[in-house]
Amino acid sequence: MSMLGVALDPATVIVAVDPGKVLNRVWVSNGAGLLAEPVSLPVSREGVHVLERLLAERDAAEPVIAVEATGDLHRSWVSELERRHPGSVRMSRRRKPGLRECNWDRHGLRQMTATARR
Repeated sequence: MSMLGVALDPATVIVAVDPGKVLNRVWVSNGAGLLAEPVSLPVSREGVHVLERLLAERDAAEPVIAVEATGDLHRSWVSELERRHPGSVRMSRRRKPGLRECNWDRHGLRQMTATARR
């Protein structure tokens, strides 16, 4: 069975990333819920450093990172996070028929977190 077919331990830290042009919206959670308030991090290297600090504060050595695939917006973070956490990044492609497309919507971040748990 592949890694994607195995349910995660409830203690596993999950990072959901909704990429944007200037800022990425990030949720950090586990089976109990959010571990920190959702944050908007710069798409630059500084944003990745801030995320690494958030993970270090929660002793998340092996997080599962779900990133929404959004054209090219996600690529730089995916590359860097995969380099720092090999095998931890999962791509999420979502469609919301009938709903207004917007960056940073809570529905999308919840959906990515739920998908990463599976």
